[in-house]
Amino acid sequence: MMDKKVKKIILGGGTPPPSKEIIDYVTEGLSSGARILYLTVRVGGAVKYQEQCRQLFYEAGFTHFETICGDDVEKEILIKAIQSAELILIGSGNTLKYHRIYSKGEVKKVLIEAYYSGVPLVGFSAGSLIMPETMLVSYKDNLFGIRVKKGLGLVTDCVISAHYSKWREHRMLRAGLKKAKVPIGYGINDDSYLVFENNRPRFFGTIYIERNHQIKKSLV
Repeated sequence: MMDKKVKKIILGGGTPPPSKEIIDYVTEGLSSGARILYLTVRVGGAVKYQEQCRQLFYEAGFTHFETICGDDVEKEILIKAIQSAELILIGSGNTLKYHRIYSKGEVKKVLIEAYYSGVPLVGFSAGSLIMPETMLVSYKDNLFGIRVKKGLGLVTDCVISAHYSKWREHRMLRAGLKKAKVPIGYGINDDSYLVFENNRPRFFGTIYIERNHQIKKSLV
């Protein structure tokens, strides 16, 4: 584990592709041949965004972009791809499916190792929701109301909500904050990003903060 590495987690509130600003931020210091890995799922995922993502990174000067569907590949191949990646994006889609594939077992372990070795992790919607230690699943994503599950554990003491304004998740985040018993909740709008750099939050776009039953809006 290399503590001197800058550790970056980027939590997008909407679907891929990332904004140019985010691409510039996460590729800082990477060579043009850096291995960029886009993780999604074949069924209920974000495969349709892979070409948009590939094109944007190509325009930014990066030539190695690989897409892997975690539900359509052997686990050993998935693990090796994660271990060799220098930037990892996790797409949007069925939240519980992403949780089942990417937040458990050996896959979870290698994603955590990648983060601590300095590999930036970028999530979109479901891909963002699985990043924190406490994962909040919206009632819009399942039939059983608000659910709390264990995520990757890369962000602690908070929960997040994606598509915050679009899905009108205000009440859901407040209720989820109480249910999860954590001190802070972040509501991330589409086209906005909550960034943790060495565990310190930064805001790209519009992020709503729920704490002590008060909403604060952070604009950058």
